[in-house]
This record gives sequence, structure tokens and C-alpha cells, in this order.
Amino acid sequence: MATIACLNGELTSIEDAKISVWDRGFLFGDAVYEVILYREGRYRLFDEHRSRLSRSLREIEIVGCDLERLYERMDRTVAAVGAADAIVYIHITRGVAPRRHAFPNPPVEPTELIVAWPYDDSTNAMLRETGVGVIAAADLRWKRRDIKSTNLLANVLACEEAKRADCFEAILYDDEGYITEATHSSLLWVRDDELQATAEGFEILPGTTRRFVVELAREERIPFVERRISLDELKDSDEILLAGTSIEILPVVAIDSDKVGDGKPGPTTRRLQAAYQRLAR
Repeated sequence: MATIACLNGELTSIEDAKISVWDRGFLFGDAVYEVILYREGRYRLFDEHRSRLSRSLREIEIVGCDLERLYERMDRTVAAVGAADAIVYIHITRGVAPRRHAFPNPPVEPTELIVAWPYDDSTNAMLRETGVGVIAAADLRWKRRDIKSTNLLANVLACEEAKRADCFEAILYDDEGYITEATHSSLLWVRDDELQATAEGFEILPGTTRRFVVELAREERIPFVERRISLDELKDSDEILLAGTSIEILPVVAIDSDKVGDGKPGPTTRRLQAAYQRLAR
């Protein structure tokens, strides 16, 4: 089993997939993406990922992308990998055109890239049991974080800072000191027996797994509230958790080396993890 690419409908090895130097995704980051988990022969939260990809394309006005054809190509790519569990990366750019900032006029054909590779959940499964440490970092991203674009330099820099601190993630705070989200996962916390998170809007990405977690909370009769919270308040929370496509629901047990709660995954997080496993299967 190997990593397989599908570039504009052509299946190929990852090494043989090539794009033009004039591709606008390469030149400008003029592109959007999605990551979908394929487990036990099924796509997790497929409709939610599909809806978010459609919205991202619409928000930055990429036209000419046939999503039905794209998902047929995705099926072929996953089948070529030949694994029961896989990660699928979808990357769509505005296409190839001479380097000018304005959109090509008339529009050009979008570049469609799908990459799939076998997925091993063992490391994330272990972290879901032990919990992880994170750091806090300034949120330096652009103002349309609700679009899943490939403009990820600020995320990369914060994530590298976390890596150098031997931490799993960086939790981001804005210019006013309020928490937004993490670099590549959604952030939720528990205070006063409520599950809480930053309100959806331009400031954060509408996480598909976060929305699923909120649905789980409702089924478990755990109140959910959207609110603003400072870093100091966050550190004083009873529990903190990350949510994402591959990590699922991941407990945070320390921020900047300060323990969260008693330094162990909390009971609400455990309830949500158990509910996730029941419904995901």
C-alpha cells in the first residue's frame, strides 16, 4: 500500500504528480483544501466535509469545479491505496495562468489534486488516552479564518513553536487576548459543567468534528455554550479538548506546562470520546 495522487483525474505515484510553476495555488496560495478520514471502508462526516469544501470554493469564487466528478476521482484514489483506513487530502486551486494578482479572465480550469495514503490510528489512540500538552501563541492569521484556504504560514509558525516546546499543538489568542482556536484543530473546554467554545464566525474555521462533538454533547445532555474566553480563564477551565478529523477528541492536560485540572483527561471528555466511538461506528 502506497501514497497515491490523482492530479486532474490522472492516478499516479506521489513522486510523478507535477503542477505548473504558474499554478495560482503555488504562486499565491489561491486555493482551498479538505482532509477526510476513511475508516473501515467509510468516509467519516462526508456530508459535512463536502458542504465545507463547497462553501470554501464559493467564498473565494473558484468556479468550474465539478464536485461529483471530484468525489468519483476520490473513490478511485482511495481504492488504489488499497487500505481499510486512509487519509484523503483534497486540494483545489484557481488554476494555471500568467502571474497577475487579479483572477484570470476568462476563468481557467481549476487544478484538482487528491492525495490518499494509509492511516494508522495507533499514535492518536494512545494520545487520546494520555492527553497532550499545548502552548499558547499569538493568532497572526488573516481575517477570513472561516475559509479552509491553503494560506497557512501563520499556522505553520505557531505549530513549529509548539513542536520546539515538545507540545502537540498551539492554542491561539487574538489581539485582545481572547482564545480563537488551535493551529490545525478545533478547541473546546469545560467550565461549570458546560461544554464551551469560541463562537463560529470569521475568526475560526467551522470544524466538522467540532460540530459533531456539539451534537454528541446534546445527546449526552451536556450543555453547550459559545463564549469568548481569555487565556487565563482557559487555563482555569476544568477540562480542555481538541477536536479534529484524525485526532477525533483529544484531551489537553497542560498549557505552557501548567496543568489543566488535575493533569489528567476529565470525565466530560471521556463521555464524549465514548459517544464518538459509538456513533462513528
